[in-house]
Amino acid sequence: MEALGEEGLPFRIRRARHEDIPAVMLVNLKSLPENYWQGFYKYLLDNWPEAFLVAEVGGVIVGYAMSRVEETMDPVLLGLPDNAPPPPAPGKVGHLVSIAVLREYRGRGIGSALLAETIRVMKEVYRAEAIYLEVRVSNEPAIRLYKKFGFVIRRRIPYYYRDGEDAYVMVKRLLPVDS
Repeated sequence: MEALGEEGLPFRIRRARHEDIPAVMLVNLKSLPENYWQGFYKYLLDNWPEAFLVAEVGGVIVGYAMSRVEETMDPVLLGLPDNAPPPPAPGKVGHLVSIAVLREYRGRGIGSALLAETIRVMKEVYRAEAIYLEVRVSNEPAIRLYKKFGFVIRRRIPYYYRDGEDAYVMVKRLLPVDS
């Protein structure tokens, strides 16, 4: 997907390849306090290749989004109403594990494009009923972005992050509730 970001910056969103993993790891290290080992990136790419995306500017990776598909009976993660009973069988949900854009490229629409494509892939390719993510309660820019895309704060997890900060679980239902 080719796009022209804010300030006229051209960028491209595409599926990640194995040779992209070192560059993705570098974006992660420069952007987020949560880091993963190389095998985890490979695991996600091998199992959910359509849901591992990179953003390029001039052929250089400046952002990524990586997700997986899970089964759950948790009504909250399925994006069901608070008073909904557990489903009779597990439902399929997308889990946005990590999304990041290098600081110097933020505010130009790249994160929005990565998020929009992740949502599309989870709905159209993996047929997920909902998509969820965890976000630091202090990360107001990210929370605003997720709300703009229809995510709703559904749960707070105390001490979720290594440094002791809480996380919000934010969920977006992708299919009608009666599906």
